[in-house]
Amino acid sequence: MQKSWLIVLGAVAAVSLPLQAQAIDWTLGAGAGVAPDYEGSEDYEPVPLWNVRAGNLYHKDTYAQIFATRFRSNLLPHDNFRLGLAGQYVGKRDDVDNDAVDSLRSTDDGFLLGALIGYDFKLDGNRVIGVEFEPRYDVGDNIGGLFTGRTTYLAPFGGGSWVFRGSAEVTYASEDYMSEYFGISGADSARSGLNTFNADADFKDVAFGATLTYKFTENWNVTGLATYTRLLGDAADSPVVDDEGNENQFFGGLTINYKF
Repeated sequence: MQKSWLIVLGAVAAVSLPLQAQAIDWTLGAGAGVAPDYEGSEDYEPVPLWNVRAGNLYHKDTYAQIFATRFRSNLLPHDNFRLGLAGQYVGKRDDVDNDAVDSLRSTDDGFLLGALIGYDFKLDGNRVIGVEFEPRYDVGDNIGGLFTGRTTYLAPFGGGSWVFRGSAEVTYASEDYMSEYFGISGADSARSGLNTFNADADFKDVAFGATLTYKFTENWNVTGLATYTRLLGDAADSPVVDDEGNENQFFGGLTINYKF
């Protein structure tokens, strides 16, 4: 994990260091959330949230951001098209509340690196409808890859003091990813009592998310976020989900952010 995040931080530095003369907009934030203790679990645990964003790199729509376990960026100086690096840390399944799932071997963790490709339709009132695609693959070649298609809607209101952002997305997972997190080998079956399961490449989930930001000063804001994810296909049919977990996954959190 440490090596993976050094790759991301190095990419941010490579973009930011030559631009010190530019009036970069920095945002730093921290908070907490509640998430399933493994993908497909019915048990939840608190998780830390952090937000580091460098905006206006060399165009008002260029940025690089780390939020929780995700990295996103736009390095294309264009009013509508977006193109940048994307990254995601996927943690291992280890020491979970469910005894049967906990008896399975610990999964590998991985850092997925790829691209973020998008187009923004800019509407009146600073509203934006976005379409984006995010292919990413594990740099360690341990857990395969994911491909996400997403639509977003951003709308400020209340004189700009409030900003709403909604999203809908679908994610396709490679066979390596599905096997790692949802498959059950014969040895795992013997240890856990769960049936063996072969998880193939498949559409993994659909998800709907929303964030609501309130700017209470020029520099300070608070953001609440919530996501509902429905697991699909072999992810939903796996015994770690179908027998011991839940295909309906929820996430909620709150961050306080300072912009300067």
